[in-house]
Amino acid sequence: MENELINNLKQEATQYGKAAGKVGKLQLIGIISRILGLFLLIFTVVLCALALFTFGAVAAIDAMAKCMPVWTAALIISSTYIVLIIIAVACRRPLFIHPFIALMTKQMIRTQEDLDLEMLKAEHELDLQNMRIETKVENATRELSIYTSLIHHVWKWITGKLSK
Repeated sequence: MENELINNLKQEATQYGKAAGKVGKLQLIGIISRILGLFLLIFTVVLCALALFTFGAVAAIDAMAKCMPVWTAALIISSTYIVLIIIAVACRRPLFIHPFIALMTKQMIRTQEDLDLEMLKAEHELDLQNMRIETKVENATRELSIYTSLIHHVWKWITGKLSK
C-alpha cells in the first residue's frame, strides 16, 4: 500500500514538473520572441531612417545643384522608404514576432494567438496536476488520521479492559 502511494506521488510529482516546465518554456518563448521582434523592428526602422535621410540629402544636394529630374527620382526613393517604414511598423507581428515563435517552437506554434492558447493549455494542465497531487496528499492524510484514530481507540479499549 505504501509503495503504491509513494509511486503514485512520484508519478504525480513528475507530471506536475513536466507541466510546470512546459509553462515555463512557453512563457520564455513568448518573452524572447517579443524581445527579438522588437529588436528587429527597431533595427529595421533605424536602417530605413538612415537610408531615408541619405536619399533625402542626396536629393536636396542634387536639387540645389542642378534642379533637374534626378532629385525627383531620389525623392521617390525616399518616399518609398517611408512607405516601407510604415509597412514594417504596421506588420510587425507577422514579419518579426511570428517567425521567431515558429522557429523557437519548431514549427508547432506559428502565431502569438497559438502561443497564448498553448500557454493556457499548459497552465490548465499544471493546475490539474496540482489538484491531483493535493487530492492524493489529502487522501493519504485522511487515511493516516483514520488509522491513528482507530489505533488510539483500540489502545484505549485495551488499556480500559486491562485496568478493570
